[in-house]
Amino acid sequence: MREEVDRALSYLGEQCIVRIRDRSAEDSWIDHTGNLRSSIGYAVYDYGKKYIESTFAVVRQGGKGASEGRKMVNELASKYANVYALVVVAGMNYAEFVEAIESKDVLASTESWARTKVDEYLNKAKDKAINRINKIKL
Repeated sequence: MREEVDRALSYLGEQCIVRIRDRSAEDSWIDHTGNLRSSIGYAVYDYGKKYIESTFAVVRQGGKGASEGRKMVNELASKYANVYALVVVAGMNYAEFVEAIESKDVLASTESWARTKVDEYLNKAKDKAINRINKIKL
């Protein structure tokens, strides 16, 4: 069952990245350096152990952003030591400022969307696990 849950959360994480990074200019922030967009990524934690981490692909000259995103994901592992967790991050320290002051959506709408999808994805994972178990029994 763990494998299916980890895969479901990874897939949801990938979809979150696409939703955040690939918005139209009207729905997003102005991407001067590429650091904020490059700092967007996710990790799936399996009781504190990082199961998978996104690539933090560099956009424009956003190498610093990719590094900050990876750093944030690594720092969060201990926070999720007692649960399965999908954590989506914007690793640049000004991401909150962009949402709060500039009223631009960085993570907020995607977090809401992911919350509506997580049960669906976990139920599919459960069904896959049950099917695997039933095949073993035969």
